[in-house]
Amino acid sequence: MEYGEVTNTTLNNFFYGVTLVHEIEEYTYQSDALSANMHISSSHFDYFHTYRLEWEPSDLDGNGGYIRWYADDLLVYGIESNVLNFTGSMIPNEPMYILLNTAISDQWGFPIPCPDGCSCECYECGNPDCTCGLPNGFCQNLPAFFEIDYVRVYQAADDPKHELGCSTESRPTATFIEGHKERYTIDGQKEPLLPVQDGGGSCIQHSDCGGERGYCSDMNTCKCKDNFTGPQCLAHSGTYGEPTSTTNNSRFSGETTSFIIRLTLLFV
Repeated sequence: MEYGEVTNTTLNNFFYGVTLVHEIEEYTYQSDALSANMHISSSHFDYFHTYRLEWEPSDLDGNGGYIRWYADDLLVYGIESNVLNFTGSMIPNEPMYILLNTAISDQWGFPIPCPDGCSCECYECGNPDCTCGLPNGFCQNLPAFFEIDYVRVYQAADDPKHELGCSTESRPTATFIEGHKERYTIDGQKEPLLPVQDGGGSCIQHSDCGGERGYCSDMNTCKCKDNFTGPQCLAHSGTYGEPTSTTNNSRFSGETTSFIIRLTLLFV
């Protein structure tokens, strides 16, 4: 595996070989995730920084590929396919989606072992019985959030491994869901994948319909503007669009031939 020297990256051994216990026993599992940690500085709370993920999928037989993470164009962490050979794993080649979230752990940065006289059975700001296990000053940092300036995704139009969509020819997800409807159907529904409702949600004022994304009609139902959808017009009405052919082997302006995801974040 590759670790960035300039970014001072270190191995994160928490998610490898650790049993993650859940209240529902069948959800308890032993994690085997490979990951790394990069320390951030005060600048990450005052200025935007650019993060990049490069993902070159393996082929249909699970051969080749890599994943690399960058911060401000500096390598943070990377995994080549040969690292996974001895475990029988492979670089993913199935459809993925992007998830950007704020996560808070009850172990990273928390007092370990639990302070004397504290059960550490609950963590809740404002509840005297549940604050003894929290780090000093933790509650003063809440609410916590980060700002995203932009997210851009690039992929090679002429590479057969870079397929568009969540149900591709090599990974027919829709066929699998059709054959296992009970796993994806909510109680009271007969079909797992329902069409997205385009407007129609109840409203009293325009802000109930996503603000500038839609408006409240005279019938007190939301009407979505172009490029937005959902009952309250809160979702982007996106499409895959038409792939753009590349010439002169100049994919991604000469950066790489893998999937590239760029985003800038500001932690506040």
